[in-house]
Amino acid sequence: MKGLVRFLGIAALVGLGIIIVRALRQSREDTTFELAPATTGSSPNARRSISPELLSILADPGDKGPVELITDGEGKEWLVNRRNGFRYPVEDGIPIMLLEEGEKHKDESLIQK
Repeated sequence: MKGLVRFLGIAALVGLGIIIVRALRQSREDTTFELAPATTGSSPNARRSISPELLSILADPGDKGPVELITDGEGKEWLVNRRNGFRYPVEDGIPIMLLEEGEKHKDESLIQK
């Protein structure tokens, strides 16, 4: 009987260890695409930017090419496609990548030839 109790105790500890390892791995995977930390102080209303990992996989919905993150003179962030001049707004670290938004905010001066 003691052997069975000891075996069940060891099995429970091993199971708990496996659960902890899986939770840690999942936590690391979940934070890959988290927003970058706020850069303007630590106030709760501080703006957040797009993480570099997310920026590296974002693509223009029209031509599927890469976009770059810029900040205008007012401090507003935009994802810019330099091939067609489309600008997509970034609101609270969330890119609004709809073709309608890009066309609405098109800026001919951003086009690189």
